[in-house]
Amino acid sequence: MKNLRFIKPTLLLFVFIFFGFTGNSENNLKNSNTISYQETNVIISGKIVDAKTNQPIAFVSVTATGTNIGTVSNTDGEFTLKFEKSLNVKSLTFKYIGYQNKVVEISSVPEKKFKIKLNPFVISIEEVVIRPNDPKELIQEILNRIPQNYSEKANKEMAFYREYIKNKRKYVSISEAVVEIYKAPYNKEYSYDLVKLYKGHKSAKVKAQDTIIMKLKGGPKTALLLDIAKNPYILFSDEKLEDYDFTLKDITNIDNQQNYILIFQQKPNPEQALFNGKIYVNIKTLAITAAEFSLNLENISEASKVFIRKKPLFLKIRPTNTKYLVNYTENNGKYYFSHARGEVEFEVKWKRKLFKSHYSVMTEIAITDRSDKNVQKIPKNQQLKAGIVFDEKVYPFSDTDFWGKYNTIKPEESIQRTIKKYGFKLKIQDN
Repeated sequence: MKNLRFIKPTLLLFVFIFFGFTGNSENNLKNSNTISYQETNVIISGKIVDAKTNQPIAFVSVTATGTNIGTVSNTDGEFTLKFEKSLNVKSLTFKYIGYQNKVVEISSVPEKKFKIKLNPFVISIEEVVIRPNDPKELIQEILNRIPQNYSEKANKEMAFYREYIKNKRKYVSISEAVVEIYKAPYNKEYSYDLVKLYKGHKSAKVKAQDTIIMKLKGGPKTALLLDIAKNPYILFSDEKLEDYDFTLKDITNIDNQQNYILIFQQKPNPEQALFNGKIYVNIKTLAITAAEFSLNLENISEASKVFIRKKPLFLKIRPTNTKYLVNYTENNGKYYFSHARGEVEFEVKWKRKLFKSHYSVMTEIAITDRSDKNVQKIPKNQQLKAGIVFDEKVYPFSDTDFWGKYNTIKPEESIQRTIKKYGFKLKIQDN
């Protein structure tokens, strides 16, 4: 297993470079709850809510039933899914942690205000504290089963990637892309995922303001490192298992199957910053089906080192909150990485100045299609590297139908409001 020293490069998913002054921007996509038929494609949009509370549900897996084509709902519970008419798709399938799966026939989709209500499905059990000698054995068994639970074949995947930086509630930048992924087999430890930029765009109009320039270092390849089944050392390594307390908290439903909820918390240790969170594990297969975790911020000095690559001498930066989530989907007995999202909030203060600035950054990637047929590695000269400043790889350009047939994650309402105010310009990134 890889050593824990590799955690910091992985978490350069959020690394900031501070060096000047600038402002604010955004993105442009349509907001409609309709079904439409183009010459060759079907486009369906809707909103997913809890059947009891009517509250929106974020990050729900939405797939064209019988295919590998899919997307996820945004934080407002909204989604848009595109697929070719020739596939003859009859229904959509909706899946999320703690809810019953729902299949909706396309023939029943209304022309407007398509709302999908998911029913909660949670089985609570008496809380069980795992004995000190149990966690390592349980986690080790989960790790041992990765080669048989996850694809042993390389896959060609299409994915949508988004990152943004916000100053309080104002967007500083947004960058998005459709990328092609060579997803390496899970049964080969030193076989790595590769990423190619297919097309991308970024916010173009910036409103000048007295604030700090920030560059997010990471990009799509670094986001893929959150695949903890592929990279389990991110959370657990052999020598670090003893640094966690584990609790088997509940059993919940994922994809109409029972899953353990395994809570892990870092033991008190003033010398390092590890993680707190939970992983969801299929009871029958012991496959990791999802995870939610955050960096322990009790040691602010160590936690800050994870995120900050370069900053001015008289600038103080303190992370205040972190959140990561990872999801997998099952198909024919094998599990596949399907979605990951990471967020970091922090405060910034110049020495000798009274007020602080508050920033948040987010990166998200969703697999929108997948095939294990005729898979070829991406040529080296076309590969995106880990730790790039992705904003510098795409360009602003105006195009009302930039994404065409490709699936994306629908932008949140707050993004759409900014789009309307400032506009968004797009351009295809040449290889």
